[in-house]
Amino acid sequence: MPSLICSVRSSAAAASGGAPSLRAALRRMRREVVERELDGCQLVAGFWCHSLTVRQIQCLRGALPKSSKLIVAKNTLLGKSTEGTPWESLRSCARGMNAWLFVRSEDDVAATLKACRDFQRQWKLDLNDFTGAVFQGRLYGPQDFGVLESSPATAESNAYLLGSLHLPAASLIGLLQVSQESISSAAADVSISTAPNVADDAAATPASPAS
Repeated sequence: MPSLICSVRSSAAAASGGAPSLRAALRRMRREVVERELDGCQLVAGFWCHSLTVRQIQCLRGALPKSSKLIVAKNTLLGKSTEGTPWESLRSCARGMNAWLFVRSEDDVAATLKACRDFQRQWKLDLNDFTGAVFQGRLYGPQDFGVLESSPATAESNAYLLGSLHLPAASLIGLLQVSQESISSAAADVSISTAPNVADDAAATPASPAS
């Protein structure tokens, strides 16, 4: 009997000692997931997820572009994961219940935010909104998301830039062509005005006396 009691106590002690280590392992695993998402990320945004159901979270996840991911994580976990990184300023937005958007492609920033707006309208969620974001090292508050939502994709920006660069070059080429034509026309006029007039020369030359 004493040996049985001792065995039960040992098992209980082992269980109580294993629980904290298990929780620590889970915390470490969740932090590694967040840090993996931060690596190579272009935008991180907080979305207030209070009262959202599992079905609604899944619906939003399914509407996001492939390069974007939605993770429900505690604010303290995000704070520790972003400490000492370019994302650290996002900690000021980590209040309340947040789901975190991780966007890996700059071209998908506007599309990701649009998917969230469509989700809000579909489910008539007036209170669930963005709490803040960090993009290109800058912190955006909830009132600044209009700038992010209207930002053009990189491909569109490059096309616009190339078009802008092409226009001055085309104008310069046109100007050079007009100038060349003007120079050629002026040279032709000078040649005509300076050419000797054979008829005038013949009239001006006195006739030789007949012998």
